[in-house]
Amino acid sequence: MFGYLQLDKSTLEDGQRGLYQSFMCGLCFSTKKYFSNKARLAINYDVNFFNVLFHSFLEEDVQIDKRTCFFHPVKKRTVATPTQLMDNLSIANVLLVYLNLYDDVVDDGGVKKRTALKMFSKDYVKAQALLPQLDLMLVQNYHRLRQLEQSDCTRLDEVCHPFAQMSEELCRHVLQTDNKYLLKLCYNVGKWVYLIDALDDIKQDLSNGSYNAIVKCFGLQGVGDVASCYDELSFVMYSTLNAVAACYNDLCLSKYKCLLDNLLYKALRQKTQGILDKYVKGETK
Repeated sequence: MFGYLQLDKSTLEDGQRGLYQSFMCGLCFSTKKYFSNKARLAINYDVNFFNVLFHSFLEEDVQIDKRTCFFHPVKKRTVATPTQLMDNLSIANVLLVYLNLYDDVVDDGGVKKRTALKMFSKDYVKAQALLPQLDLMLVQNYHRLRQLEQSDCTRLDEVCHPFAQMSEELCRHVLQTDNKYLLKLCYNVGKWVYLIDALDDIKQDLSNGSYNAIVKCFGLQGVGDVASCYDELSFVMYSTLNAVAACYNDLCLSKYKCLLDNLLYKALRQKTQGILDKYVKGETK
């Protein structure tokens, strides 16, 4: 489910794109402090969104320097010097990636996925020890989600809730905050990620018989049924994005606003519309 929280880089200036990449590189160096190079490969767009968001919420400046690294040993790259917040996010990312790998094994059980899970297990044990309460909350919500999916839940908000709750708990434990606007923002972003992943995977899940929340909750029998539910699906997706925007507005953030505005006001809506349109235009056939 990783990779949907991506900027629309085409509308950013070079310096803004560079700043976003610097945050990503900072997470990579934070990961290096605690984990193997395998864990560094697991840094993704989704966790980097939280990286930028949380630094903005704390109004925390990042220091920029130039470094070479394991993956770029010759040319120095612009890097945000790791902060304690980045350290905590790198730990949280390992917990989330392990659960994602575990979920893949439960769903598929293939040799490659089992091998990947085993290779990641040592890093996961370290992350568990560093953020045990977050791990507990993530695991509990993951198992609740599995239960709902295995029961073929047809109540959309109910099946979205555990995944959305995982994003909220990440925020609560990494930042040690009870700010209701930030927690609600993270909750709704998590809900959107779950929904957009389901929307994107309708054809694949129909073909292999896997649970898909949108298929079950809208009673879809085939990909062709999606077009007939276009208005209802659009309402669900954009209602969630409107909730995201409302929470973001209430926070009145100022730091790194160019990046957050781009993602939350523009990029997520473009992604949503692009996936909705592929069903109407027949691109899934």
